[in-house]
Amino acid sequence: MQVISVDDLINYKELPFDIFNEKGKKLFGAGETLTPGRILQLKYMPVLYIKEKTEKDIEVLEEEIEFVDTETKVQNESEEIQKIYNAFDIKNQYENETSVIPIQIQKTIKSQYKDILDSFNEEGIKDPSVCFDVRDRIMEEVLPEVDNILYKSQLQLYGDYSYSHGINVAMLSTVLAEKLKVGQNLIQEITLAAMLHDIGKIRLPKQVLEKTAPSPSEAKLIQLHPRLGYKIILDELNLSENIAKVALQHHERGDGSGYPYGISGNKIDYESHIVMVCNIYDDLTSGKGLVKVRNSKEAIKILLEIGSKWFRTDVLYTFVHMTNYNDNSVIYNY
Repeated sequence: MQVISVDDLINYKELPFDIFNEKGKKLFGAGETLTPGRILQLKYMPVLYIKEKTEKDIEVLEEEIEFVDTETKVQNESEEIQKIYNAFDIKNQYENETSVIPIQIQKTIKSQYKDILDSFNEEGIKDPSVCFDVRDRIMEEVLPEVDNILYKSQLQLYGDYSYSHGINVAMLSTVLAEKLKVGQNLIQEITLAAMLHDIGKIRLPKQVLEKTAPSPSEAKLIQLHPRLGYKIILDELNLSENIAKVALQHHERGDGSGYPYGISGNKIDYESHIVMVCNIYDDLTSGKGLVKVRNSKEAIKILLEIGSKWFRTDVLYTFVHMTNYNDNSVIYNY
């Protein structure tokens, strides 16, 4: 078997070979259309394999791939970035004027959240009270506006992905939990758990986290962050097992294809399912990963394409319908 990266696969419209995981299980077969949803599924696999190719196979594959010369590719990427800048004026605007949260409070929440993350670079016992303050501020601002929210982009903030992603997932999860009618106490836990779901990444090298196409060994390193987050939440923040388990499980998948343990179905906590779909949505609309979307509407289509393979049906469809899904907004965090 031969290792292949997702970067190598995105050149194909249809798979010319079978794709296998590290245990030899076939994930997708030759001839299947390589849709954005399937690319997203493959992106989260630690290692991908194909059968060894002969020289004849290689010649055939080279004829099938549509190559783009480097100069054209660079030009197209530059033009796309410029369109994004022109559309959203991101170089000058770091607050979301359409957000349900007033701009001054956006700044306060982002500043507090940054302080939380930065505090883990310092010695001493961590104070969870700031986490509670941010959680309470999010709930106070978002929950009264639930019936007035038209688009999911109103629940996302601009700025550095490292310091806005956790907040975005928390706001989305708060509204989703409210729509699922889980009760006030559980909404509190879900909001806090969503805010801290990626806390384990603070223990990983920044240069690895920032790579769009990490090597197989780097991918395995990144996949440690759920277990690291679980320990941080329990041992350093002294928060509950329920909150820690969301950090542990937010990359598990309904069909067992996730990590760190490959659990599936009802073995994944309900709270984790809620944060899972919000996490992937914010990643898509933040321009992260190999699957690119032009707007929120395209991100929703990808989630629906993945469907029950990864998500609980009730959670997914409540998320899709909790706001108008004809949203052409994109939140790109730089």
